[in-house]
Amino acid sequence: MNAKECVWKVRSVKSYPEAKNHIFVGRPSEINSTYVLLKCRTFHFGKNVNTVRDIQVGKVEYRIIPWSRIEIVNVLDKDFDYKSSQLSMGEKGQINLTDGSREVLIYISNDSRVF
Repeated sequence: MNAKECVWKVRSVKSYPEAKNHIFVGRPSEINSTYVLLKCRTFHFGKNVNTVRDIQVGKVEYRIIPWSRIEIVNVLDKDFDYKSSQLSMGEKGQINLTDGSREVLIYISNDSRVF
């Protein structure tokens, strides 16, 4: 598997508790020991997310993400259409990014009452 051929979902580290969550979904263009250059969309949200409208979605563009700021990378199917995918409400407080045939989890409530 060539990492550049796949679509990545990247969660970045938050520096302080009040910071928003940052999720990047896209395809890596360059990978080196310092950073990843990702052609991606961004998803920003705080602690209280009730609907898809609570998530700010950025347009597709190149972003440099230092490895030191990357918390986790999920490797998605190379055919996942991250450019035109839409946010949708799922079960149990989930918000997913869907391209019509596949779903990728973007947010899940930590409120145990939802489950």
